[in-house]
Amino acid sequence: MVFLIECILNQNSRDIGAASYKAMNVKVINLCMKYHVGMVQIPCPEMTCLGFGRERKPGQSIRDILDTESGRRCCADLARIVGGRIKEYIASGNKVLAVLGGNPESPGCAVHYDGDTGRKLSGQSGIFMQALFRELSRIKIDVPFLGIRDCRSDWLASDLQSLELFFRDR
Repeated sequence: MVFLIECILNQNSRDIGAASYKAMNVKVINLCMKYHVGMVQIPCPEMTCLGFGRERKPGQSIRDILDTESGRRCCADLARIVGGRIKEYIASGNKVLAVLGGNPESPGCAVHYDGDTGRKLSGQSGIFMQALFRELSRIKIDVPFLGIRDCRSDWLASDLQSLELFFRDR
């Protein structure tokens, strides 16, 4: 199974104007179905921490709000819940293949790597993804974080090709 961000399964959870698809990213979902990979939805950290409307002052970015003490605490709380769920699935004999994150500019869910290893997230990653990475490290769970960049069709095509190879090798 994979744990994937809410907006892959429900584009309506994205901030107004940020959806790449009308309802869901069918291409990612179809690929999971093709390889019989279960999907567990990670709640949207932006909505969890800021509400559906992502309330903020004019000119204030979502990342600026998430990257505050209270925003980081909210993301850490959500990361503990998701990390606990991942741990429960693994303890029950399930294999968690990856965490599927989001677009490179996503304030909560971007996935960027530190160095060439592709195993440690950099500070450019979304605030929630950084918190989830730290939580999984704390509870000694090592799963890859993979970005699903659906904001550009060429990036998505590349990510889907990599994801298919990843699933095929499992």
